[in-house]
Amino acid sequence: MTLAEISQISQTLGSAAVVASLIFVGVQLSQNTKATRASSHHAVSEALNRVNLLWARNGDVARIWLSGMQDRGALTPEDRWRFDSTLRAYLHVCETMYMQATLGAGDSSIVIAEETGIKSVFSSAGVKEWWVENPFGFSPDFRSYVEKVSSP
Repeated sequence: MTLAEISQISQTLGSAAVVASLIFVGVQLSQNTKATRASSHHAVSEALNRVNLLWARNGDVARIWLSGMQDRGALTPEDRWRFDSTLRAYLHVCETMYMQATLGAGDSSIVIAEETGIKSVFSSAGVKEWWVENPFGFSPDFRSYVEKVSSP
């Protein structure tokens, strides 16, 4: 075997190794993307569950939430603060899931699934009033999304 033949075989093997490495990296990237999305989905679901459990486990919070949705102005200053804080927490979870989906790190189906909840929340007078006073705490993209979803 000549030196040229050995060189040719080495180059062929090297090229095959590069192709195999690229395939391996592609598979790893795909698996990592799936794992990231699964983790993102779990984190958002967990955050939504915490808000839901807050309402379910605490009668005062549930009462304040329902009253604030109907007439935020009728709440005491302390209850209004609680209503506002709970609403802000819920919407920040929604913003997180929306942004993760927009950036490709999250699952857009969870955003679509929660749209009914967002529409329901924004159909109330108390939430509409709060949103007019407080949209600055959210990204412009999310604000646009909420405006689009909550418009009749």
